[in-house]
Amino acid sequence: MALLQRSGYLDADVKALVEKLVEVYRKQGRPVQLTLTGEPARPHPVLKVCGRVVRGPPVSETRFRALEEIPHRMPVLAVDAAARVLFDAGAYKIVAAKVVAGVWQGLERLRIFGPVKRVAMFENLQDAGDWLASVELEAAYKLSRQHPGALVLLDRPLSFPSGSFSRKLFGSLLERNWRVVGLPKSTGVRVSTGEGLASYLSRLADKVLKGLPWVYYPVAEQPKLGLAVAAVRLAPGAPVFRMDMAWRLAEMYDVADVAGALAYLQDFSSPGYPLPLKMVHELSRIGSDELEMDRALFLEEVSHAGLARDFLEDTGGSEFKAKYLWGGLA
Repeated sequence: MALLQRSGYLDADVKALVEKLVEVYRKQGRPVQLTLTGEPARPHPVLKVCGRVVRGPPVSETRFRALEEIPHRMPVLAVDAAARVLFDAGAYKIVAAKVVAGVWQGLERLRIFGPVKRVAMFENLQDAGDWLASVELEAAYKLSRQHPGALVLLDRPLSFPSGSFSRKLFGSLLERNWRVVGLPKSTGVRVSTGEGLASYLSRLADKVLKGLPWVYYPVAEQPKLGLAVAAVRLAPGAPVFRMDMAWRLAEMYDVADVAGALAYLQDFSSPGYPLPLKMVHELSRIGSDELEMDRALFLEEVSHAGLARDFLEDTGGSEFKAKYLWGGLA
């Protein structure tokens, strides 16, 4: 705590935060909830789906399945997009996205598409998030037309706001290909006690499966929204990931088989995570140097319209003013 104090943090804030974490993870002294029969109640998963809070069935050891890799040569499509704010003018933001997609047959990479860059203006980052999801789904839809029946992997939850363009695109994708899996790096799921679901299941699985890879299903099921949610650990000691599946995929296939097919897509550089998703994620990153270059190129385009000076005043960035405006950019 002393090091945090030297870094400028208030002692009272740090103590309050630590106490809150102790309450969440240890739950000492907390009354135990009981069922109608007087037995201790099991905690249940809690997550947001399409803006609504959803409660999954109570956590149970019986929902764990030991996982084995299933070798295959099925076509696999992986899509990812990264976004960075090019300029923030307060009233609006200009956001750039970099999209990369790839096709694999089993572990054999066949082709990489992109990167393709997109740019748009938004009044808030919520709209920008929906746009980014739409960019990914559009790329997945186009690839699915060329590779019908392929397993589509996305680096995001398969939950999209009702009435949004991304929701409409997701519906179009499912009509063409329902073999869609979302594997976000953040689960966004907690248990009713307040603890994150990943850490809770990890401890429980260590007791039940003794370090083996596993799949836990269901975390939640939403057939009306076309969504089934599981949790997976694809390799011993690997992180726990949320695994979203199109509802029809979960109906047609054993969820353990879906997870086993994903486990086969690992390699030594990506234990616990499918290599196709890792590759498109790395290729879609927008680094700081690339971002600065894109800003300079965009300002050059703006200057041709005679807007550079007003535009830079609105963005309010002293760094941009010093580098571009005071440097003589018209």
